Amino acid sequence: MKYKFNYYIKKKINKYNCIITFTNKEYNKINKYYYKKINKKIKKNKKLINKININKILNNKNKIFLIKYNNKKINKNIFKKLVNKSLKIIKKKYYNNIIIFIENIKFKNIYWKIFNFIKIIEYKIYKFLKFKTKKEKTIKKLIYFKINYKNKKKYIKTIKDSLIISKGINKTRDLCNTPPNICNSNYIFNKTKKNIYGKNIKISYLNKKDMKKIGMNAYLSVNKGSKNKIKMIKIKYNNNKKYKKKIILIGKGITFDTGGISLKNSNNMHEMKYDMSGAAIILGIMYIINKLNLKINIIGILSCAENIIDSKSTKPGEIIKTYSGKTVEIINTDAEGRLIICDTLTYINKYNPEIVISIATLTGCCLIALGEEITALISNNKNLSKELIKASKESDDFIWQLPLYKNYNKYLISDIADLKNCSEKNYADTIIAACFLSNFIKKYKWAHFDIANTAWNKNGATGRTVYLLIKFLKNKIKKMKR
Repeated sequence: MKYKFNYYIKKKINKYNCIITFTNKEYNKINKYYYKKINKKIKKNKKLINKININKILNNKNKIFLIKYNNKKINKNIFKKLVNKSLKIIKKKYYNNIIIFIENIKFKNIYWKIFNFIKIIEYKIYKFLKFKTKKEKTIKKLIYFKINYKNKKKYIKTIKDSLIISKGINKTRDLCNTPPNICNSNYIFNKTKKNIYGKNIKISYLNKKDMKKIGMNAYLSVNKGSKNKIKMIKIKYNNNKKYKKKIILIGKGITFDTGGISLKNSNNMHEMKYDMSGAAIILGIMYIINKLNLKINIIGILSCAENIIDSKSTKPGEIIKTYSGKTVEIINTDAEGRLIICDTLTYINKYNPEIVISIATLTGCCLIALGEEITALISNNKNLSKELIKASKESDDFIWQLPLYKNYNKYLISDIADLKNCSEKNYADTIIAACFLSNFIKKYKWAHFDIANTAWNKNGATGRTVYLLIKFLKNKIKKMKR
């Protein structure tokens, strides 16, 4: 889909084969640019138009659609509904040259409306068709936004930024949706190199030999049953010489999770290809940061491995020495995400970060606790939590903070090691998993997103938390400038 804008259309109104406008007023008070042209037609269809929230063709020649709404009740959700109604019209194959009177929606400023209109459209038209033998046609339309104000550079930037963010989100979804016979650690590394490059970017990785040398045994234990090579991918982005403190983002990248010896139920096991969603989110975020040229220093860590059953697989009852030096008794090999992340959390101390955010499909219990709509947030810092909640509201990507209740560490006490890798109880596992990780946190501010309930749904990968974290980072940049 291509997007442009237009200031003057009075003489050019007929060049558009589809016109979409919005009104919260009486039917005969439509935009002045085409008031005289269609007002007579509108009057004849008065009964049709006065039905709220119904799109009707008001003029067969000009293909004008009027979408009605109630101004008193308009909010972000109603805006989304107006965009979705517009999309139904845009998708019709005989409309290729479309103009949208977006200013007629009396809500927020024009840049916000254009940015979010594009983002919603691009998200909705996404399809993962790579493995379809019969290819569906992608939607290629030219959409103009009718605007009154002359600020060409800002409009161009708004459209460009929205498309970059949409592309980054969809790259996350593409990677998540890729099947596990293709998407392994090497595949993710190659995708990272292909999509993220430039003067501010450095990409490297740790392999099995590197990890073994420094003692990342918890991380290595997860991949023992897999024939696929293990990789911890590092994306360094440095673009702010004045503010040298770093933010580190860690994404869990289990490219397939059988549960190991503690085998999962076969129901919906095919969905365990999504267990690398955290890593895919980091790829999407780093792509966007680089393309937007954000003035910040970030390290993205994609902690990739595969949890497969084999004669070499880690067994329940084993004791493993982590990179931190702490020993962990393996109670359940399906609690593997916390093992790769705990070693990663220790490893990143070398960078002396200010903030660390981990993103992982960590616990199935999260679905029971919060359903499919709300991501769990757990943090050791109140201010960081507030900043993330603010970004959540701004991005319409909902999160809910659960307590980092230290008393729950009692469920992780082992008689024969420093820690168990999970509780033997069947409750509060989302909090207890975060408590486990907190044992490997040092001085930095830390937040953790458990996305096990929101990373995918029946339609595939969602790309959730990508835009939320971009909003968070943009807010941090604004603070730096003060």
